[in-house]
Amino acid sequence: MARTVAPAAAEHDRTLAALLAALARHGAEPLVVDVNPGEAACAVLARARFVVSVGGDGTLLTASHYVEEGTLLGVNSAPRDSVGYLALAQRATIPATLDAIASGRLQPVPVTRLSVTLDGATLPEAALNDVLIAHQHPAATSRYLVRLGRQSETHRSSGLWVSTPAGSTAGIRSSGGAIMPLRSRRLQFRARELYRRTGVDFRLASGFLAPGAELVVESQMEAGWLYIDGSRVSYPFPFGARAEIRAAREPLRLFADPRRWATAAGRMVL
Repeated sequence: MARTVAPAAAEHDRTLAALLAALARHGAEPLVVDVNPGEAACAVLARARFVVSVGGDGTLLTASHYVEEGTLLGVNSAPRDSVGYLALAQRATIPATLDAIASGRLQPVPVTRLSVTLDGATLPEAALNDVLIAHQHPAATSRYLVRLGRQSETHRSSGLWVSTPAGSTAGIRSSGGAIMPLRSRRLQFRARELYRRTGVDFRLASGFLAPGAELVVESQMEAGWLYIDGSRVSYPFPFGARAEIRAAREPLRLFADPRRWATAAGRMVL
C-alpha cells in the first residue's frame, strides 16, 4: 500500500505548492482548510468568494456542500491515483486556468444542487452529485415508499438514486440512468435492481423531477440510511422517516467544462 499512497501524497503536495505559488502571483493570500472541515472552516467556505479544492472528486464534493455565494474550482492533485471528473484543472494547467478566471475569459457554470428535508429539517449539505437511500447492509433489501405528485408505490430494491445533472455520469448512470446536460435544472431518480412483481406496473422506478417538483421517500427499513455525495455524509433513515427531495434554491457556481458530459453521453436526455 505504501508504494501506492506515498507517490500520490507527494504528487498532491507538489500540486498544492504550485497552486499557492500561482495564487501568490495574482496577489491572493489563501486560507488553507482541511478536507473534513469543522464548524469554523465551514463558515469560512460559506463566506469565501473563490474556493479551490485540491484533491479528487471527493474533495470537491465535500467543499461544495459549504460554498454558498462564492465560485468553486476543482484541481485534481494526483490524476494517476484519483478520479477528478468534476475538476477542471491539474498542476500543469493551474496558471492558465487562474489567468482565464482573473481576466473573465472563463466563467463559472451554474450547476443544480439537490436539497433534502429529513423529517421536517432541511439538511445542511446540498448534494452536488447525488443522494442514495438504501439499507445499511449491502446484501439486505431496501424497502421504501416513493411518492411523486399523486402517484405513489412501494419498492423493494437495492436502493434509490436521486441525482443532479452533474452526478448523472456517476452512480445513477451505472444503474442504467441517463446522462443529462450539466446546465439542466432537472433531477433524475432511479431504483437499483428493483424487484418487479408480476402484474405490478411500476411507474416510479425511474424518472425526472421538473424544477420545483418534489420527490417524497418514506422508509420501511429499520436500518435504512441516506447518503449524500458518497459515504462521507450520511444520516439514519429508520422505519417511518420521511425525506423530501428537490432542487436546491441556489445553484453552485462551478468552473467546469460542460462538453465533458456531452462527450460521455453521446446523446443526452434534455
